[in-house]
Amino acid sequence: MNLEADIVIVGGGMAGLVAGTIASEGGLSSIVLRKGESATSMSSGAIDVVGYLPDGTIPFESPKEGLVALASLYPFHPYSILGFGEGKPAFAEKVITGVEAAVGWLKDKLKDSVAKIVGGLDSNILSLSILGTTKPTCLIQETMVSDGFANEFDSTLLFLGVKGYPDFFASAAAKSFLEQSEIEQEGPRKVAHSTVRISPFGNTCNISASEIARHLDHDDALGELLPQIKKTVDTLGATHVALPPILGIKNARGNRQRIEEEVGAIVFELLAFPPSIPGLRLQRALEETYRKSGGQLLLGHEALSAYKEKNRYVSVQAGAPRRSIRISTKAVVSATGKFIGGGLRGAEDGLTETVFNLMTVTGNLIQADNIRPYDYTSPFAVDTGGHSIFSCGLTVDPQFRPVMPDGQPDADNLFAAGSTLAGYDYLVEKSGLGVALVSGFYAGKNAADAAKEVD
Repeated sequence: MNLEADIVIVGGGMAGLVAGTIASEGGLSSIVLRKGESATSMSSGAIDVVGYLPDGTIPFESPKEGLVALASLYPFHPYSILGFGEGKPAFAEKVITGVEAAVGWLKDKLKDSVAKIVGGLDSNILSLSILGTTKPTCLIQETMVSDGFANEFDSTLLFLGVKGYPDFFASAAAKSFLEQSEIEQEGPRKVAHSTVRISPFGNTCNISASEIARHLDHDDALGELLPQIKKTVDTLGATHVALPPILGIKNARGNRQRIEEEVGAIVFELLAFPPSIPGLRLQRALEETYRKSGGQLLLGHEALSAYKEKNRYVSVQAGAPRRSIRISTKAVVSATGKFIGGGLRGAEDGLTETVFNLMTVTGNLIQADNIRPYDYTSPFAVDTGGHSIFSCGLTVDPQFRPVMPDGQPDADNLFAAGSTLAGYDYLVEKSGLGVALVSGFYAGKNAADAAKEVD
């Protein structure tokens, strides 16, 4: 089977869908290939731009502060690429301007979706997690906004769990939150915890977040929940109710609004560990945005190889369980992800890029085709310094084109975005979806320009 598209995007997570949407909005035809669930759908649903410096333990006050630091100290960081060609005084300013443009674009695209996001680069949001601790992040979904209970002296925060749901313990979260509040000497006047009963599809034991969320997407599902929440809120005098992120996949915003109207308290979802329902919401919202732009999403299709003529890729070969597709194209964006997405593969003889046979490098920009992945991991599973294997990947030029050992682009019309890029450690920096957004935004723009040049 043969298809044609101006741009082919390999990978359907944040980076790939943003790149595809940008291309489609520019009047070009695009196809996104996604072989399975993306890392975006498995995320917490919050979008970090930058929280920490590598090896840092104190979070930045704002993403802007972090971007200035990265631009000053790490000139080959994916964010810093936006400042190439500028002198030192304008370098950081151009990086910030570039990131702001991508963030503003995404906020506008998702403003009417279930995953509407709030926040910005001027300050990090200290979002409250299911552990009762806080985490700095740049953008969170509207349903996770807590509306400043920590600064209200007369407030009462209620952690509300669900009986039979084993992934959140309201009592432990409340205790942890109280301990942190005592250290920081701030917080609400009173903290409480309780549980409610809910039986999604008749199940009351070992309930999963997805079961609850899908159940609450039904119009009448809140009927059994609202009286319980109202009774608990009235008994304890709660002003704020913290729920695990279960308010729905399609109707979370509507459910939150209805609960608040019925119980007379501010309701918000807590930040959860991946995988999470907000992550799934974000993925679905990005897919809907891409389809509305006119793009074509091929699920269950894996890019196997690409064919190049002279210095341009002219087709991508993809496979599905029962068919093979050859897609003729004018430009390609590689957003395959790192090890989770299968874009990079590590073995005893080194790291390899799996689709285009591109050069891989370490975080220090040393060729990684003969390194042992074992040597780039820490003996400790959880290490504050992270695992340097996660900073390996592809090195790119200022247009986000992957380069080869001679420093020249592999092709004039191939661009890379997302976690496949080298030079940053998203686990340590807390910058994963932020880099995916920004690099996808500009890789999509540059790929669109390259495709138009063919015409």
